[in-house]
Amino acid sequence: MNDKRRFLLLAAISGIAGSASLAFAPALASAVLPQGSATDALRAVAAAGSAPAYHTAGPEDGRPIVIALAHGQHPGQLNQAATLLAAQGFHVLLPQLRDAATKELGQDLISFIDRLHLPEAVFVGTGAASEAVQAAAQVRRTRVVGQVLAGGTTEPAGFGAADTIKWLTTDATPQQIAAAAATLARQGKWRT
Repeated sequence: MNDKRRFLLLAAISGIAGSASLAFAPALASAVLPQGSATDALRAVAAAGSAPAYHTAGPEDGRPIVIALAHGQHPGQLNQAATLLAAQGFHVLLPQLRDAATKELGQDLISFIDRLHLPEAVFVGTGAASEAVQAAAQVRRTRVVGQVLAGGTTEPAGFGAADTIKWLTTDATPQQIAAAAATLARQGKWRT
């Protein structure tokens, strides 16, 4: 589907077809638009402003697991990990991070769960996104139940208890990522 048709479809779905203006076009054009359901399309439209676009899987009442996607990172194998986690009853969210400094991305992840009214979550990051996950834990440690970090440029040094961080290699499989996240979610110290 080309971008023009996608924009018109999203405008119709979100109820702004009659009042859509060119002011919305740049925000929608830069949004990562999911190909899933109409609900995902609405989330992408809502996220086109200041919040990141995101995909979701699993029951909304499950323990939340946030799998951060670095700027420009294709969800590929992370979608497989999300599917495995959703099948186990976890509420999996995959936000697409913007291109910014690591500390800002950490704040973005905390703001992301704030917008969704999630008091805490397990966070997963691969590659550059692993540094954003570590930054989120530094911004607000009480909101991060656990961290799964795969192949970042820096290994976590002394921040957080050993039982709240799972360090995986760059070539970790979706099954390994999902297993590490599920373990932290099951064994984590949830406040809610």
